[in-house]
Amino acid sequence: MNDQTGTQEAAQAGIEDFSGIFQERLRGIVRDGLLAMFEQEVTSLCGETYRPSGSVHRRGGTEMVNIQTTSGKERISKRRVRETLPSGLEREVRLKSYSEVKNRKGMFNEVLEAICHGASGNGVGKMLGVSASTVCEGWKARSKELLDEFRGRDLSNLDVVAMMVDGVFPGKESCVVVALAIDIDGNKHLLDFEEGSSESAEVVKGLFTRLHARGLQAGTARKLLLVRDGSEAIAKAVRHFWPDAVQQECLVHVERGLCGKLSWKHQKEVVERMNRLRRVQGAEAGEEAFEELLQFVSGKNLAAAESLANRKDGILSFHRLNVPATLNVTFLSTNHIENVMRNSRGMIGKVCRWNPKTDQLTRWMGVALLRAQEGFRRVRGHKEMGQLATALGRAGSAASSLRSSSAPPARPSAGERSELASEIGFSYRMSISQPAEILTI
Repeated sequence: MNDQTGTQEAAQAGIEDFSGIFQERLRGIVRDGLLAMFEQEVTSLCGETYRPSGSVHRRGGTEMVNIQTTSGKERISKRRVRETLPSGLEREVRLKSYSEVKNRKGMFNEVLEAICHGASGNGVGKMLGVSASTVCEGWKARSKELLDEFRGRDLSNLDVVAMMVDGVFPGKESCVVVALAIDIDGNKHLLDFEEGSSESAEVVKGLFTRLHARGLQAGTARKLLLVRDGSEAIAKAVRHFWPDAVQQECLVHVERGLCGKLSWKHQKEVVERMNRLRRVQGAEAGEEAFEELLQFVSGKNLAAAESLANRKDGILSFHRLNVPATLNVTFLSTNHIENVMRNSRGMIGKVCRWNPKTDQLTRWMGVALLRAQEGFRRVRGHKEMGQLATALGRAGSAASSLRSSSAPPARPSAGERSELASEIGFSYRMSISQPAEILTI
């Protein structure tokens, strides 16, 4: 079929049939290209058709084979090559070009991309011209490779200043807790994740233990800043591994909890006062903004005021570090890890049922986190990360390292707590929040 004939046929067939004609021509181009590639290798081994070389290879006829391409399954006639051994016997020679075409690694990458964008296994199979079982095999192979790559990274070289921890619920009876770190240069790193039935303290401790085994040195050169939601389970696990960590509660979750307790008539004023708390810089300004918010809430709802007062230390932890307010947008909320969770839901949300007897959820979550990390940029205010690291440093002694024992941490005496608070500008005591009053994402 020449170009003129193909154009005339397309014009005569109309728009509806043009797609089929185009696909047929595309198949022909692919078929001719594959045959030319095979014939070139056969010629290099056996010589020209009518001028055979004196090598040990000879042409051995043809055979019909199936080739998988993006245009579908193609059945072509492939040349066979025979090799004469020193013993006089002959054996079949497998063409390198044919082996490369039959290699399904490229197809596995196509399967990975299609499934990550929400395509079903049957849909991908129809697109590639393969069976659903082949698609499943390709997905398992590539997702396992990516999971090993994700968990095989060395974390000992990361200079972690802050960490965010949160959980996502891919199913009714499954929960995945994820840890995200921010280094001294403001770069974000997804560290690892841990599966469980709920966002419990034991699941979070399992995650921290895994990070320790992979060489994470957070909390050794300075105290660790950990940003979390209102989950007491996360707070408990953090106190176990990093007793002196600065735990900052997400102000977005605090705002949602307050608005859930107040009438809709007062929610706008609560949001305005919370915005002021997010903008101010330093401990003194933070105390003033918090007292103004507390005074307003006290006149509207007693339960909301008591809950807010009990969480004061967690809400003002970052303000008491006295660092530039340009860092507030990064460390006064868990938005960075919430965005990761949202992107992960877009991928794993296509799965209707998880099999707890296999590594299905682990593989899917590993691929989802790797793809979410591809779009990472440095955080806002990254130029002031050095000032934050200085504020987290403890004068006169090194910060405690990550705990690996199961013994509870030893708390300092009342006199030591008072001296510590006067030196670094914030209280050691962390109040117990009430997760039921905060909408956890």
